[in-house]
Amino acid sequence: MYQKLAEQLDKIPNGFPKTKSGVEIKILKKLFNPDEAKLASSLSLELQSIKTIAKNNNADETEVKALLIGMVKKGLIELKKEEGKGLVFCLIPFVVGFYERQNAKIDKEFAELFEDYYNEAFHKIMMVDPSVHRVIPIEKSIPVNIDVMPYEKASTYLDNAKSWGVLNCICRVQKKLIGQACKHTIENCIVFSAKENAFNRTDDIKTISKEEALKILAESDKEGLVHSTNNAQKDVSYICNCCTCSCGVLQGIAKYGSLNSIARSDFYAVVDEKLCNACETCIDRCQFNALKILDGVCSVNTNLCFGCGLCVTTCSSGAISLHKKTSEELSPPPLNEKDWRVKRAKSMKKLQE
Repeated sequence: MYQKLAEQLDKIPNGFPKTKSGVEIKILKKLFNPDEAKLASSLSLELQSIKTIAKNNNADETEVKALLIGMVKKGLIELKKEEGKGLVFCLIPFVVGFYERQNAKIDKEFAELFEDYYNEAFHKIMMVDPSVHRVIPIEKSIPVNIDVMPYEKASTYLDNAKSWGVLNCICRVQKKLIGQACKHTIENCIVFSAKENAFNRTDDIKTISKEEALKILAESDKEGLVHSTNNAQKDVSYICNCCTCSCGVLQGIAKYGSLNSIARSDFYAVVDEKLCNACETCIDRCQFNALKILDGVCSVNTNLCFGCGLCVTTCSSGAISLHKKTSEELSPPPLNEKDWRVKRAKSMKKLQE
């Protein structure tokens, strides 16, 4: 049943690749008991009622409901309410999905299993286009006289929400558990919802105000962290503040040299040579190694620049600024999660072929 569940998860465009070591099966055994694994392997991204799931599994509805609710509480599957159908359930990806929902439960054993899986196989899935995450530029680094798409401004998402929360960065928690902790703040992953009081009953999410969420973004900028979120214009519900030392997405670039691990913003950095004083602050701040000093002036490698704006916000001479890409250079993110999955599925099929 664990092998079947693994195969079902790998059908999701996010991917759950098979390994020679079988570490992905060990991860599933860590999270799902045998009955849960068997039932979960019959699910898909399509929402289904308890009655339908019980019928498909030739099982008692009461027993099926108890298993489903139990998996929801463990953060392993999704529960929603649909008019006329009542409670409906679906499978969710490994990343971004039930892995992140283990934030309050992750232990050293699970952290080590994830590290092994990431290095053996999962990092390759992070390189498939369209990327799982995309960069959001530091808002104060965007020139005021430029028209900016709503998906490029973190404040757009926060302003449209009715609930805000913060939780620990599972990437930094995981690295700390295996003895590879970095210096960056752990509690700075922001979540938000269009529903009021959405996070009041969660164990691992602390409810905060919009103002507190904006403050976390500002503090992350000071730390030199990259804002990122899921790679879509809509259906956005979180903002991560990432570093190449711990982030599973950015490590694809830092560790494996894949420039496809995260989608770029609509901007890239430009240096005014007359203003640059070669202080090198921007070089220390850049997570992507896109900057270096040449002949006493900072130079930008646009192939490595992801348009995060970290170099702009601490440039003492005002020499660095973000420039918007031309219409030919722009590559807007998928419209929504459904659009992302369609495009991702095509890329995954090509990869498998």
